[in-house]
Amino acid sequence: MSLPILAARRAQVSSIARQSVRAYAAYWNKDWKPGPYPNTEKERRAAAKKYGMIPEDYEPYDDDGTGYGDYPKLPIVSAESRDPFYNYDHDEFKRDYGEVMHVDADLYGEDRNDYNRRYPASLLEMNLTFLGVMATIAFLFWCGEQVKICYVKKMPKSMPGDGKKHYSFELE
Repeated sequence: MSLPILAARRAQVSSIARQSVRAYAAYWNKDWKPGPYPNTEKERRAAAKKYGMIPEDYEPYDDDGTGYGDYPKLPIVSAESRDPFYNYDHDEFKRDYGEVMHVDADLYGEDRNDYNRRYPASLLEMNLTFLGVMATIAFLFWCGEQVKICYVKKMPKSMPGDGKKHYSFELE
């Protein structure tokens, strides 16, 4: 192949690479940033449409300087509490494509805290059960220390200096 043909092919590949980069250049962190807090009803409707929600369900976070802007306030639903048999687009995260996530979604994955878990007993009942078991074990241990069931016979201690020869290295 001649040199001009190689140069032409190289130019063609680089233009294809640039086009593919341009196609995905819209998905940067700045593009996912929430917009300003909606003050008017028209802005609220536009923000609800932006997040794929109906205007009646859309409620933004309070404008208290946290930086959430027009992001919707969603209920907390942990990934572990979601339906395990649903056909998700992303099975490993139990999420669908384009689904609006909670602001703190990274706290509620399957490997993290399950906010929606319901325990079989209240926290007070669990603490009282723990303390009752520990108190029973401590009481039984104390009783075992007070009552001697068997006595172990011991030899008298061999104390140096009482004038007796207790051992010798000489052959008999």
